Amino acid sequence: MRARKLVYLNLPTTLGMVDPHAYEPVLSSKSASFLIALSKVRQRKLIGLLYRLSENPSQIGDYSEQDETGREIQFIRVWDLLLAFWADHAVKELRIVDIEEV
Repeated sequence: MRARKLVYLNLPTTLGMVDPHAYEPVLSSKSASFLIALSKVRQRKLIGLLYRLSENPSQIGDYSEQDETGREIQFIRVWDLLLAFWADHAVKELRIVDIEEV
């Protein structure tokens, strides 16, 4: 039987030191499903992008829409992806509510 090689993604090493005051990206189940369906290379790139985006949680997107609760959701296009997010300032989290290929 062939042994499987495990590869661990060490985010602080991969992305530089993580600022303890920075926001944490948090993915909805729909966004997480999109992420895990990608190749490992694209997963790493997307995770890096989400951490960079969370460094500036008040960033204005390309456009915004209100959700059913009245919360303003920002939409930003990066590469061939459209990301929908909002900043939860109370808990310092960047909520990624949707990721789609465009």
